Amino acid sequence: MTENLSQKAEQINARLRTFGTEAVQQVMFKDRDGKVIGQVRYGFKPQYVFDAVNEILQPENWRFEIVSKEIFDFQAVVEVKLFIRIANEWLCKGSHTGQMNIVKKNVGDAYKGAVTDALQKCFSLVSIGSDAYRGLLEGVYKSGSGKRPPANNGQSPPPQQKSVQKNKKRNNQPKQQPQTSVPQTPPQPGPQIAGVDYQQLDGRLIATGDTFSKKELLKADGFQWDGAEKNWYKEVAVH
Repeated sequence: MTENLSQKAEQINARLRTFGTEAVQQVMFKDRDGKVIGQVRYGFKPQYVFDAVNEILQPENWRFEIVSKEIFDFQAVVEVKLFIRIANEWLCKGSHTGQMNIVKKNVGDAYKGAVTDALQKCFSLVSIGSDAYRGLLEGVYKSGSGKRPPANNGQSPPPQQKSVQKNKKRNNQPKQQPQTSVPQTPPQPGPQIAGVDYQQLDGRLIATGDTFSKKELLKADGFQWDGAEKNWYKEVAVH
C-alpha cells in the first residue's frame, strides 16, 4: 500500500517537473516596510500541484477535512487533514496548518488561501512537491525555461519535417471563409474545489457533488444552504 502511494507521489512529481519555469514561484516574507525577512525560497505554484494531483490521482481519489480554523484581525489560520485513496482504501498521513494574510478585509480569500497553503504542506507529507524541499527549484526558476509538454507526447518533429509541414499547410490552406462564432466552453463558474461541480438555475449557482465535506469552503465563498431544496447555492447575475 505504501509502495503504491510512493509510486503515485513520484508520478506526480515527474508531472510537476514537466511544467517547467511557469510552475515555480519565488517565496519570500516582507515586513511592513517591504523589507525581505528571512531566506528567499522557491516552490511550486498551488494550481500546478493540484493539476498534477488531479491528473495522476483523479479528483475523486483525494479529499480533505477542515480540522480547525481561526480568523484573526490580519490573518486566517486553518488546519487541514488530507486523505488519499489508494486501492480503494483511504489513507491519512496527518494534518498541517496553513495561513494567509487578510487583505482589504477580504476574509473569504484569506480563508481559501490558508486552506491551499495547508493542503500543499499536507501533500509534502507524502513527498508530493519534494523538489521544493530539496532546494531544486531555484535553478528552474532562474533559468526561465521550460513549458508544458506539447500534445504529441512531448516529441517535436525534426526541423526538416517542420518545414515540410509548414509548406504543406500553406499549400493546402483553404480560401478564407466568413468567420462563424464557435461556442466556447464557459469557465468554471464557482470556486475550484476538489469533487465539487456547479450548475446555474433560475439566477442561482448551485453546488453539486461532494458538498457535505466541502461546506466550509463553500460558505467562505458566499454559498448558502437551501433547506427546502437541500443544496448549497449562491445568487448570480443573469445576463
